[in-house]
Amino acid sequence: MEAPGEVSRVDSYPALSEQLLRELVRRVLSVGSPRKIVLFGSHAAGRARPDSDLDVLIVEDSDLPRYKRSARYRRALCGLFPAKDIVVWTPTEIEEWRAVPHAFITTILATGKVLYEG
Repeated sequence: MEAPGEVSRVDSYPALSEQLLRELVRRVLSVGSPRKIVLFGSHAAGRARPDSDLDVLIVEDSDLPRYKRSARYRRALCGLFPAKDIVVWTPTEIEEWRAVPHAFITTILATGKVLYEG
């Protein structure tokens, strides 16, 4: 057992199934009103390794600073997948970066897999 604050080494995460992705969308929608949910990174590209984390973009209207936006989604997704990277951007922020071809957000939108759009 790990000491408080210590992270255990994980050799293999669960397989990413359509059922898991549906549950991810359900949980996100239960705590927020996103316009879009996008899976990105190695899982979206089909290059995930057994130890790959889950990368998720949530697009929603918000007045919160970007670093505070993902907290409720992290809580809602607790226990669903061991390692998650959740980023939350507003439509306005995305529009500001849309013309920059290799920016983080434009790459996500170009290569990610849309899980929900409402």
